[in-house]
Order: sequence, then C-alpha cells, then structure tokens
Amino acid sequence: MTTLEWTAFFVLLLAALAAGAATTFSNGAVTRSIRRLETTYRREKSLELEQLQAQAVDRRRAEVAGLLDRPDGWRAVLDRVLADALPETGARIGRIGQDGLLDLNATPAPRFTVAGTDGAAYLFTTSPATLRRLRMIGRKDAAIPLDASLAPTARIEVDAVWEHLAAERLRDRAPLLPRQTEWFLVVREGGK
Repeated sequence: MTTLEWTAFFVLLLAALAAGAATTFSNGAVTRSIRRLETTYRREKSLELEQLQAQAVDRRRAEVAGLLDRPDGWRAVLDRVLADALPETGARIGRIGQDGLLDLNATPAPRFTVAGTDGAAYLFTTSPATLRRLRMIGRKDAAIPLDASLAPTARIEVDAVWEHLAAERLRDRAPLLPRQTEWFLVVREGGK
C-alpha cells in the first residue's frame, strides 16, 4: 500500500468513527427526549386520573352523606361495602341484619361490629393488629383492607359511617380520626 492509500484509509476510518460517534450521540439525545416525553405524559395522565378519582370520591361522599341522613341509612352504605369486600360464595351475601349495630367502641382501637343476615358478625376496625394482640380477634381471622384496591370510595364510606355512628352513640367521647385512616373488615363466623 502506498502512502496515499494509507492516508485515504485513515481519513475514511476517521470519517466513519466520527459518523458513528455523531449517530450514537444523536440516538442518545433522541432516547433522552423520548424518556422525558414519556415521563411528562405519565405525570399528566396520573394527575388527570387523580382529578377524576377525586371528583368521583366527592360525588360518592355527597351520596353517602345523603344516605346517612335517612334512618338506618348507614346500613345501606355498609351493605355496599360488604358487597364490594366479600365475593359472593354460594348463597352467602354479606348484608346487615335486623340486629344492626352490636358494638361500637373507640378503645383500644376504633371499631364497630354489625350483625349480618347470614349469622356472621362484621367487625370494622382501624387496627386489627391491636385487637389480635389483645385477643379480641383470633389469629386466623383475616383482615380485609378497605382501600382503593377494593373500591375507590370504600375508605371514606366506612369512615363516614364511623363518624355518623360515633356521633350518635359516643357523642363527645368519639375520637376524631385522621382523614386517611385505614379501615379493615374482619368477618367473624357465627357472630363470635
């Protein structure tokens, strides 16, 4: 190979390396731009969904307030929560029975128990761990979280029923719970 051929080879090699580097940098810039666009899109969609969910929760909160103004309206609210929380298994459908409210207490953890038409007792509590520690519920009693995975409004519905019943029964002894208090449902067979 002559000097001219070697020079042409090195010039072509350098041009190819420069073109490869430019392509790599431009692909990296495009990839970063696409990621930023995806992040912005996800953030905007998330905000939009949160706003829609907040509107749905506000509508349901108003509906629940209307139901709680009726005599025994709290039963209708809890029937809806039980329908969401308990998958229908055979003839069993969780509904509040005529015995209604069995227990309402703020200590050691806010809780209330209602009688079901199927002979079960439904315990709604904010702390199943505390009740287990005090042996008020058994270790095998499953606590179903009443959160947005169940229904977007499950938590506010149970919270509204608690506030309604506590204001009615406990009056000034009723504790004010934080807005995002977690609620759990424990099904106690045979009304134990």
